[in-house]
Amino acid sequence: PQGSVTDLISQNLKKYAVKTAISFYGQSITNGELLSKSNQLANFLVKKGIRKGDLIGVALDRSIEMVMTILAVMKSGAAYIPLDPTYPHERIHYMLQDSGAKLLLVNQKYKGQFLSDAEEILLEDIAPELDFYSAENPELTISNTDLAYVLYTSGSTGRPKGVQIEHHNLINLLNSIQKWPGISADDRMLALSTISFDIAGLELFLPLISGAEIVLADAKTAKDGYELLRLIKSAKISLIQATPATFRMLLEAGWTEKLPVRIFCCGEALQPQLAKKLTTLCAGLWNMYGPTETTIYSTGKQIFDEDKQITIGRPIDNTQIYILDDHFNLLPDGEIGEIFIAGDGVGRGYLNQVGLTATRFPKDIINKAAGKKMYRTGDVGRILPTGEIEYLGRADHQVKIRGHRVELGEIEAQLSLQYQINQTVVVAQEDQYGNQQLVAYVVAPLVDESNSKTWINNWKTAIKEVLPPFMVPAHFIILAEFPLTPNNKIDRNALPKPQTVQANETASDYIGPRTDVEKLVADIWCSVLGLSAISMDDNFFEIGGHSLSAVQIMSRLEKETGKRLPLSSLFESSTIASLSLLLQMDGKSVTWDSLVPIRPKGSKTPLYIVHGAGLNVLLFNTLAQHMDIDQPIYGLQAKGLNGVDKPLDKLEAIAAHYVDEITRHNPNGPYALAGYSFGGTIAYEMAKQLQAMDKEVKVLALFDSYADQTPNAYPAPIRLLNKGWNYTCRIMYTFVLFAKSPVSTYRYKSIMFKRKITELIWKLNPVKAKEQVGFFGYAHEIDKMNQKASENYYLTPYNGKIDLFRAKIRTFYMDDPEYLGWKDFALKGVSIHDIPGEHNYIFAPPNDKEFAAVLQNCLNQSA
Repeated sequence: PQGSVTDLISQNLKKYAVKTAISFYGQSITNGELLSKSNQLANFLVKKGIRKGDLIGVALDRSIEMVMTILAVMKSGAAYIPLDPTYPHERIHYMLQDSGAKLLLVNQKYKGQFLSDAEEILLEDIAPELDFYSAENPELTISNTDLAYVLYTSGSTGRPKGVQIEHHNLINLLNSIQKWPGISADDRMLALSTISFDIAGLELFLPLISGAEIVLADAKTAKDGYELLRLIKSAKISLIQATPATFRMLLEAGWTEKLPVRIFCCGEALQPQLAKKLTTLCAGLWNMYGPTETTIYSTGKQIFDEDKQITIGRPIDNTQIYILDDHFNLLPDGEIGEIFIAGDGVGRGYLNQVGLTATRFPKDIINKAAGKKMYRTGDVGRILPTGEIEYLGRADHQVKIRGHRVELGEIEAQLSLQYQINQTVVVAQEDQYGNQQLVAYVVAPLVDESNSKTWINNWKTAIKEVLPPFMVPAHFIILAEFPLTPNNKIDRNALPKPQTVQANETASDYIGPRTDVEKLVADIWCSVLGLSAISMDDNFFEIGGHSLSAVQIMSRLEKETGKRLPLSSLFESSTIASLSLLLQMDGKSVTWDSLVPIRPKGSKTPLYIVHGAGLNVLLFNTLAQHMDIDQPIYGLQAKGLNGVDKPLDKLEAIAAHYVDEITRHNPNGPYALAGYSFGGTIAYEMAKQLQAMDKEVKVLALFDSYADQTPNAYPAPIRLLNKGWNYTCRIMYTFVLFAKSPVSTYRYKSIMFKRKITELIWKLNPVKAKEQVGFFGYAHEIDKMNQKASENYYLTPYNGKIDLFRAKIRTFYMDDPEYLGWKDFALKGVSIHDIPGEHNYIFAPPNDKEFAAVLQNCLNQSA
């Protein structure tokens, strides 16, 4: 866009000179008067020595004078810094000092309150002399690349950061919104946002370029639903822009009749329950999205009553949305990634923060023209088949639960669809043991103490249909309303902490321990999971249980009872009641078979998945959650986990043992085999052995498995040379990986370092180490045997096809990154399936969903 915002506004103020520009509780000013008065103040500022690029703070209450002052600052060539005078004085002081503001414009009410190096000017003091200044536009040319304003937003360091917006950024927004959703000279737009909230810019400038009228609400009315509703009706407001919290406040104040008002909802996710109510009460509802850094709005969508999903729509004019992965690679439609925004709305960057600007405003990867940047929002989303964008929350609201990466926005989206829930926020909080647990805060007006347990159970049941167990909140806290920030956004930091005692402790369906064994098991579960009470029929996986806590529980049970149970027993005995019963049977029904039923029911060809290093078949539970309900899935765990049976040290013997177990379970076949990491090589050998038995192998799926082609069977010099070469390549490639994906690489290297430390402890004192780590001791011993088996295994060709599932993010060196070494061994070819995530996290959300879908498709095609 050419020219400046002030040029555009001045043209329209002249065009609609006799029309009312602003009304404020009985006061009003015409467009012509606003133009003259703002020009006089602008000319005063120029005479005062203000030059293009200077910064001027504006700290005024909401008034006609405030709008005129802001316009005058921009007309003088300076950029304004909007300062809400109700904000803490220390914060305002920081903004003025950090920005190097030349002037601070205030009125008598705030005289001397905001200490800074800026020269303070009282508007009352200069009012008499303004009449002597020209009412014409100042004689200066403002470029479209000059700054329009600097708005301070919260910073991760605890200090606010100044976002710099240029004139062309603001012009692009105004021109686009003027066309769609649209505004006309007949509109009356309510302005109720604090000037320190970026959306205030739209409320003030959009009417001024359109001949529409601004109806200002004071701060008191903006926070009072009854008064605000009265103002909307009496002032015949036709256009409102506000956060969801404001519209909820209006509904609570008794808004029940349909009004001829169009609504822009922004600032936070619009939840379906609220949207449904608003569509019946207004003339049109738009869900608008955009960060401060890209000039207020970047996308939008009109919402209709029949819409089942609330998206943030499509980009406004001259704006592009990219969904990128951690390496800035463009993701296909449907894949979840970070939202990047490019185009004419992208601001200049952060004031006085070159490093942060470079990080958050990288070069546009698509439009590589000189100077083109994009903004890294920190928001997570995806592009739907319709072309619309689904917002899934903040990347910094992405948390780790039981080792899985969880998008809190995805849980919130599902909860918001549930009956009775008006609002919801999900957070991760640490319990007394340092474990992360999900807490869902909900506003549900019709739910009280008498029926809360029933409703919470209903909500849990409903979201279990679409989310894996680890994404089901452990706690639900029902609030009358959510605490809000000054910008009317939900204040997550002010949410109450959950009580240690679970709601079900006193609920009517809570079942307490009935035997000494149940009490013992309950005490151990509560201690390990950090809960004060667990019902005897609560599911281990649904109340926060995961693979590591399972090891701790089984180790403590063995210490207390002398009885050793396999971790896999938690699949079938996942409650305190059933696990206690298993303990009381004196081991008669306890099986240490390698075959573990993960989901045994279904009519399709069973899938048998071999463990990787670490021997953890519980990993595959998350994958099973997203696969067809008719797909049977079994895990294969190592022999020797009971501490009695001797682990196998030949890969052929390990494979033969697993083949024996699956053929006893499924004598006639066919078979679908899979293996994770090292388990892929075992699955490969199993497939060969099954073929030798004339059994049909439908699928051989290898999950990020690497074919090691230099076994101990090779001559020592070759092994030594190959080992040295690989070691050198690994070191060199590590630098490349750190440059491309520092977080993923660091995480992988940390895991490997911890394993090396464990190995060192084992070597130094194997007896003591085994006593200290319990089940980890058996697992470590078996891992050593597996490594030995792998080193002595000689790969020979397989007369079949391999389906190779590769992790998209590489965290270690491979000399054959395309086929991972398998091409020469699969006589019927290798089909490549790229799956999201890195090697250790391909089973973690959100990767597990896509992984499961690709795997299920592979299985279905083989049927």
